[in-house]
Amino acid sequence: MTGAADSERSALEIDSELKADAARLTPVGELDIATAPQLEQEVRSVLARSVREIVIDLSRLTFIDSSALRLFIVLNERSAEQGWTLSLVRPTEHVRRVFELTGAEENLPFMDEKGRP
Repeated sequence: MTGAADSERSALEIDSELKADAARLTPVGELDIATAPQLEQEVRSVLARSVREIVIDLSRLTFIDSSALRLFIVLNERSAEQGWTLSLVRPTEHVRRVFELTGAEENLPFMDEKGRP
């Protein structure tokens, strides 16, 4: 029997790649109030492994809400305070609109797939 909790858990998957002191996290699906803590925990987990550079690839997200937006702002602030590097791979146009409409796009460390700002 599957319930609402099962569908919420499956709304986001996170692919992780670790190489030396760098990590690439690719959340797939919906990043919202129910799933943002999952990505935040994954970031904490890779930082605990002495990772100093984190790339979060947003290109496979289908939806974000204000909770996800807040998470990226907080992670950006933490990276500056704690001395690690955060980069965000640009999302699809649909998801990018949230960053544009709020003005957050100008204040977050976005890059394209090839690593250009």
